[in-house]
This record gives sequence, structure tokens and C-alpha cells, in this order.
Amino acid sequence: MNKKEKVVVDESRITADQMKDFWRMVAEGTINRKVMQWISENITEIREKAGIKWWNEILEKERQCHGDFFGREYDLSTFEAVLKKHGATRIKNWQNRGFESHYLPLVIMPKDTDIPCWKIRPEKWYYSQVAKDKILRVRPNSQFETIGEVKLEGIVVLVDTRLKPKYNNGKQMFFQDTVCGTIIANLREQGKIAKYEYGDQTSRFGVSAEEWQEHIRPALAKEFGVETDQVRLETVIEANVIPQLYSYMPRHKDGETNTWVWYEEYFGGVSSRLSGGSSGYGGLSNVNYSSVGNRWSDRAVRPLVVLS
Repeated sequence: MNKKEKVVVDESRITADQMKDFWRMVAEGTINRKVMQWISENITEIREKAGIKWWNEILEKERQCHGDFFGREYDLSTFEAVLKKHGATRIKNWQNRGFESHYLPLVIMPKDTDIPCWKIRPEKWYYSQVAKDKILRVRPNSQFETIGEVKLEGIVVLVDTRLKPKYNNGKQMFFQDTVCGTIIANLREQGKIAKYEYGDQTSRFGVSAEEWQEHIRPALAKEFGVETDQVRLETVIEANVIPQLYSYMPRHKDGETNTWVWYEEYFGGVSSRLSGGSSGYGGLSNVNYSSVGNRWSDRAVRPLVVLS
């Protein structure tokens, strides 16, 4: 390449003159809508052949979100390695279905910790129960352990970006819920989980924590092509932080809707599980507990997929 030519796309071989030629041909109609559609459908391969590292844009966006919320940067080498392992096509496919790849850094989060943009924190009751060893997690060996401390875990995850909907007499739905909705409807049709009385059978509402654990979770793992242990519900702190950390997501308004979601933690033993998030009881700070067998028309499940 001539030394005077200016490279206009980072780490690529595209020059300023080439870019001008491209847009001139678009204006002249030499490159028509059909060609543009082909480019759009094959953009990943085009970027790779141009020498552009597709994961850089994802890493930069993550770095920006971390800086805005935590006030500092974190090592994203693990995130980068996982992105490369799964590949651009798979990551993009998940994103198109409403599940974005992100890195939740390892951060201990006591209620009084100094984090600049952590404006809404879980309520005092939750922290008091953690201190009393009442808050439990089930581990891969099916054993229950107290969580000990409130923290993000330093993991790469697929985050469900959808806003938790406002209550509408049980008829409310998560937006374009093709993944969870299809699986839940099939399980209801097969009689593995209870039919829903108040709305569409694809609804995430009216599902018990027990039904999630025994039937929906393994079905979702199969759909995502991961092990069952890699699919779970969000923890209290994850559900609290994600809408504040990723303020561009539709779910940044999660605390303003009067529905609930089940959380990953149990309370006191195997028979009760945490839930929360309803605007009528504190929004993102709200945490409560209920029997794992209960079903409500205002309580839903929200999966989190841990990638490795």
C-alpha cells in the first residue's frame, strides 16, 4: 500500500480513497440495494477478510460501560477469549434473539461500597439476611451453600436485554420472546409444567421456581448448546446492577414496572426462593421470598447463560 494512503478503518486495509469510491458507487447506483443487502448479510465475513477484529467493538463498548458505572476498567482478556471461542456468527445470532454477551467483573458489593453510578442498591433486609447466612445458592453438585458475601462473579454471560413488562391482568409479555416463549409453550403442551390461566401459553409468567429448575432450565441449555449448569436465573445483585450498568438496554427501566422475577438465590432452605423487582415495592431494590412451588400472573423467569 502506498505510504501516503490513509487507513480509515482501525486494523484494516481499507483506505480513504477506497471508502470514497464505495460511497460514490452507492450514490451513482452502481452498488444497488440488492448488493447492499448482500453486504449486510455477509458483514462478518467481509470484516474478517478486511482484517477487522469483530470483537473489538464489543470489548470497547463493555469497557465504556464498566468505566461509566464502576469508575474504572477491568481486564477483558477472558471476555475476549470467550468471544473468539464462540465466534462472530454465534454471538450475533444470540444478540439477534435478545441475548447479549457481557463480562460481569469480580466485584465485592457491600451496601456501602463506593461505586459512582450505583444509585439503587438492594434493600437492607437482603444484606441483613446475607449476614445471617440465610441466603443460599445451589452448586453444580446439588449442594446448598450460603453466599457469604454479595458480589459479581467475574464471568462472561449472555444477558437478556428485554424490559420486564408492566402488569396487564396477567396478559403482559416479554418483547419478542421467541426463545423462552417457544420452550415454555412446548413444556406446557407436553404437560411438564402447568398451563397458564391468564394469557398466552408462551408467557414467562405463571411459572414456578420449581418448574424453572426442573424443566425450563435444561430445555434452554439445549437450545443454547451449553451444559445445564451454565443456565440459571440472575442473582439479586446481577438483576440490580445490570439495568444500571448497561443503561442503553431496554431493561434499564426494569425498576419502573410492577412485575416480579424469580432470582437464583434460595432463602433459608430448599423450599423458598428469592424474587423481586416490582416498582410497587421498591423497584430494583426490592427483594422478597416465596415458596418454590408458587405461581403468579405477575412473576416471571429471566435466564442468564454463563459462557466459558
